[in-house]
Amino acid sequence: MYIPATSVEIDRIYSQIASQGMRSIAITAANSGEGVSSVAVALAQRNLLAGKSTLLVDLNLYHPNFQHVLDLEKLETTDASLEQPELISFEQSSIVLTGIAAPTRREVILKLRQQAVIEQCIAKWLETFDTVIIDTSPLNRVNANNIPPERVAAACDSCLMVVLAGNSTESMIDSAIDKLNTSSANILGCVFNDRDNPTLKNELIRETKRLHPKLAKLGNFLEEWIHKNRLLSLDI
Repeated sequence: MYIPATSVEIDRIYSQIASQGMRSIAITAANSGEGVSSVAVALAQRNLLAGKSTLLVDLNLYHPNFQHVLDLEKLETTDASLEQPELISFEQSSIVLTGIAAPTRREVILKLRQQAVIEQCIAKWLETFDTVIIDTSPLNRVNANNIPPERVAAACDSCLMVVLAGNSTESMIDSAIDKLNTSSANILGCVFNDRDNPTLKNELIRETKRLHPKLAKLGNFLEEWIHKNRLLSLDI
């Protein structure tokens, strides 16, 4: 799912983060496929448009979304730290950003689970970049290979939780928020993803199609009226 960095919604999220001086932000969700990576990429692009150097880090080991742009030979590190920032791309997109792809080495993953290691990584990144945005694994998808997303969220200045309408139940969301609160994560807010819910205007237009072919003239008239209606064209 592609979200334009210049959209009103992303601009509001950016303004909220900027007004509170948040420099490290974790983007998370209760379940997989709710739009976390799309929000993270759009927010990273918005930061770049504002003239801020931005690092996008993929710690979503449940479903990694970023890949290396350049096929460079990786330097072996002795401290089992994350790879150095480089150009990464978002799957099924031509977008290229400075970031760190999801770690694959077992020793790196194990080290990132240790106390204060993620905090040290973020502090080091912030010496070079104005903003660090981290894509995390789903909170309710417990996996032995994951880096606990609530730990990542707690290590950041704040976190945003993405909720896909019609996908996550209230109990799933409550469980995810409980994990964030238990870890003392600073929950900045919730991003409501309405991707699968059509607008009233689109639903009315879809219903007019049912008038065809018997009442085609009436159907065409109603469809044209709906398209021109200013009230139905307003964003809510």
